[in-house]
Amino acid sequence: MSKQVPLSAEKRSHQGKGAAGRLRKQGRVPGIVYGYKIEPTPVSVDALELYHALHTEAGRNAMIRLDIEGNSHLTLARDLQIHPVRQETLHVDFLAVDTDSQISVEVPVHLVGEDDLAPTGGVVNQILYTVPILVRPLDVPNALEISVEGLDVGDVKRVEDLAAQLPDGAEFDTDLETTVVTINAPVSEAELEALEEGVGAGAEDTGAEPTEEAPADAAGEGAAEEA
Repeated sequence: MSKQVPLSAEKRSHQGKGAAGRLRKQGRVPGIVYGYKIEPTPVSVDALELYHALHTEAGRNAMIRLDIEGNSHLTLARDLQIHPVRQETLHVDFLAVDTDSQISVEVPVHLVGEDDLAPTGGVVNQILYTVPILVRPLDVPNALEISVEGLDVGDVKRVEDLAAQLPDGAEFDTDLETTVVTINAPVSEAELEALEEGVGAGAEDTGAEPTEEAPADAAGEGAAEEA
């Protein structure tokens, strides 16, 4: 059963970019709560507390027990807006959920046994890093593990190989034949050198010489910026 992370929220009486900016300067993140048994409600939460709530073992799938001025709701953080440079959370949606109804979540897939492949020396190629499942909120697993121990070149593990780890009543929300990991043949040094030479030759063949239009474009951009 997933651990519930407590988080306090305050209702927002003012909305808009100006009000949201003032909240961020105060160390708070604007957001909205919607979903099970709650009308859409603008709120704000402490930025540091939100960070810690989303950095437990459950990650983004943490079940957050959101307290809104005395009223408690079980929620999931959704649609986080992150600043591209500072990586700060600018806005967050909280989806209130029913503990008895299934929700769709992306669960990380972790590989184990990578140091114990077959002696032929295959190379592990993980294709699927998360898998969508339908599960009751309090049963969301932190991760699913798939073992590659003893696998040989050409072997494949699929979503169906994770089925034994699903909580009771949960199911995959994707094709069971979807490939999770394959074991590829190792590339020799000679093959690697040939590939690198081929890439280099291709780059030389397609390389275009500078044209007179390029400086003109640059000048045009500069003039536009000055304007």
